[in-house]
Amino acid sequence: MNDSFLPTEYTEQRIDRRTHVMAMLLFVVVLSAVFAAFLWKRNEWKQVEQARMDVELRYEAAGEEVEQVMKLKVAQQATVNRAELAAALVEKVPRSILLAELINHMPAGLGLLEFKLESTRIIESDEHKKAKGRKNRSGTRTKKQDERPEAPRYDTRLSLTGFAPTDVHVSEFLAALNDHPLLQNVNLVSSQETIAEDRTIREFKLTASLLSNADVRVLANTSDWHSNDHMRLSLAEEHHHE
Repeated sequence: MNDSFLPTEYTEQRIDRRTHVMAMLLFVVVLSAVFAAFLWKRNEWKQVEQARMDVELRYEAAGEEVEQVMKLKVAQQATVNRAELAAALVEKVPRSILLAELINHMPAGLGLLEFKLESTRIIESDEHKKAKGRKNRSGTRTKKQDERPEAPRYDTRLSLTGFAPTDVHVSEFLAALNDHPLLQNVNLVSSQETIAEDRTIREFKLTASLLSNADVRVLANTSDWHSNDHMRLSLAEEHHHE
């Protein structure tokens, strides 16, 4: 039984219209929420893309800085290599200083008859070159380092012939040379009596070699170097004049 005075068809149509309106409103709300979520996500994507572009720009700038630093290091290493090569080509122990050192360490009464100084260039053996090759293949050295010119190294030997009043003077001279900071392998080759100007003297011959890293600057650390360097040079010059 219908208590309303409205027709049943009108009432059903009214309910259907309300239902359609509610559905339409719900659809609009859902569509608005989806569109708002899309806009929010799109904004986030833009921020992420901008951050990625900023990171790439920083990486490119850092790569350029690293490249500049590497170029500076290469240039610095090349300068160091040239300096080392130039330093190696300079005679670190001048002959006049070496001769002055020998004369300065002579006991009283001892003299020189002959002085020889010979240098032989040190050539690397095949085994050493092979070892370098193995080291290169292991990646511990770069190609540029292998191509850089190496300073020549020399094995310098000296031989002395002199005279002394007694064997004691010869022994003192040998001891002084063995303690010298520039020399090594000091050996007495011969010592024999001879007569010169109606006097009996000991004529001796000895050999020695310079240290591979011999440098006359080490003499500056000795206590008597500064006080005696003028005397050594003058003695060396006098010996050359003779």
